[in-house]
Amino acid sequence: MDTVVQWNIRGFKSNFEELKLLLNRSQSVVVALQECVLREGQLLPRGYTMLLPQGGSPGGEAALLIRNGTRFSETDLKNGLHAAATAISLEKIVAVCSLYLPPNSPVSKLSLAELFEQLPKPFLVLETLTRISLRGGTPAGMGGGGCSRSSQLTMA
Repeated sequence: MDTVVQWNIRGFKSNFEELKLLLNRSQSVVVALQECVLREGQLLPRGYTMLLPQGGSPGGEAALLIRNGTRFSETDLKNGLHAAATAISLEKIVAVCSLYLPPNSPVSKLSLAELFEQLPKPFLVLETLTRISLRGGTPAGMGGGGCSRSSQLTMA
């Protein structure tokens, strides 16, 4: 079975050992990471290739780890969102996108719709919404600790 994993890693270097354990146990084909905070010269887990957003910031807010030997084709996204995407060959070809939406940053339905339009179909968008709720197309901070999600995003 092909496994796809999503993790808000909150620092690639600080959680590198846990990431290696996760990859070893799950044998994941692709891992969508958010809040990577990558540094130049960062070591990568053995057996995986990393994809970063095109023209993204050097911090690498979103990334994909793809197991070596997996057929994939990077998807060039043209928008301002922190997103990395690839079309990967599982039982059939599926696009996988790692998306990071920073807390309290403006995210419109239009930006998300544009992202969805650029992805080959079918697709998976793996993301972490940290204290963001989309209401009427504008984000509203939800306050408090932890992670809050809004799964009621309707595209018109």
